[in-house]
Amino acid sequence: MENQQNTPQDQEVKQKRTVLGRIFSPWTFLILILAVGVYFYLEHEPEQENDQPRERPEVAVELAPASEITMLETVRGVGTLRPVQRVDIKPETSGRIKAAHFQEGGFVGKDKLLFEIEEQKLLRRLSSQEAALEEAQARLENLRRNHQRFSILLSQEVVSQEEYDQVKTDLETTKAQVRRLEADVEHVREEIDDTVIRAPFDGLIAERLVDPGTFVSQGETLTVMYQVDPLKISFFLPEKYFAQAELGQKVRVAVPAYPGMSFEGEVDYISPSIDESTRKFRVRADIENPDNLLRPGFFAQATQILGKQEDSLVIPEKSLVAVREGYMVFTVDRENGRAKAQMVSTGMRRPGLVQITEGLSRNDLVVTAGHMQLEDDSRVEIVEEMEDDWAGQWDESLPDEGFDTAEQFRGGF
Repeated sequence: MENQQNTPQDQEVKQKRTVLGRIFSPWTFLILILAVGVYFYLEHEPEQENDQPRERPEVAVELAPASEITMLETVRGVGTLRPVQRVDIKPETSGRIKAAHFQEGGFVGKDKLLFEIEEQKLLRRLSSQEAALEEAQARLENLRRNHQRFSILLSQEVVSQEEYDQVKTDLETTKAQVRRLEADVEHVREEIDDTVIRAPFDGLIAERLVDPGTFVSQGETLTVMYQVDPLKISFFLPEKYFAQAELGQKVRVAVPAYPGMSFEGEVDYISPSIDESTRKFRVRADIENPDNLLRPGFFAQATQILGKQEDSLVIPEKSLVAVREGYMVFTVDRENGRAKAQMVSTGMRRPGLVQITEGLSRNDLVVTAGHMQLEDDSRVEIVEEMEDDWAGQWDESLPDEGFDTAEQFRGGF
């Protein structure tokens, strides 16, 4: 009867009590107590450990000593190589080309036979002139003897003064005729010599502009020659370098045709004025070309050596760490085996090397590898160290001496 009297509301309350009893069982309270305990343990345990921080492990590093070398102060310009001489080869006599004796575009030595002009007509003319000269010389000899005889007869008053004067006049006239014929013979001989055309200097020769059998006039261009050792280059430098530029300073040039190579020369001219539109001045240099590798018209990069800085302190470029204020490096103290962060000021650079103007001393050990894992006062393990003379290969070197590829050369401009 009692069960039958339970209302729906009573049954709903009873069902809720059953669910809550299942949720908040004794096991639930035990788990809750354990969770709270673990939370408070984890919350307070790190604080105890932070009171005694654990030291980081050693960082493996590679080192190099700060070294001293002589560095060259340089400035760059670009220009075009020009020949010392460019000569148009022209005949001094007219005639038909008999033969050409050179390889077009090749190198020829001084006095090398280049062209021959037919000389048969000149030889015949020479023969005629020589015959006339011999005839005049024979007549002159006869007149000399006659003059001597008339001189004696005049002193003996056997001949008159007028007869003597006539003989003397004939003698002088014949002398003049002989001199004229001698000049004519010499002129023809020179014309014959001019039929042989030779190279005026050592150099490169261009293509021939006439073929054998062609009739050429005096002064007509047959080909062109270039003197290429040395070559000249003109380039422009900013006016701030004017006081440092001097005659005789060394210049090295690089050209895209020969990547990785450089060619040396000297400054032989410095413009006395500054170009107002560009604020630059012109420098010209002679570039040695003993192997005839360079050619007129090559585009070249010129590096002029303005001076030297001896005992320049340098380190490997990879030691630098870029920071907001500039650059820093990590130095290592052998005694305590720890790294120290050190701000530095940089100067000139070479591929793989940088000059340090402030912040380091000679033989300071700088980290070259492993510094990305370092902090100030980190413990280090030295795994490799460069020799003291590691920087010797850069002594008196130029920045980017030569070019590895023609693309690298073009990319620099």
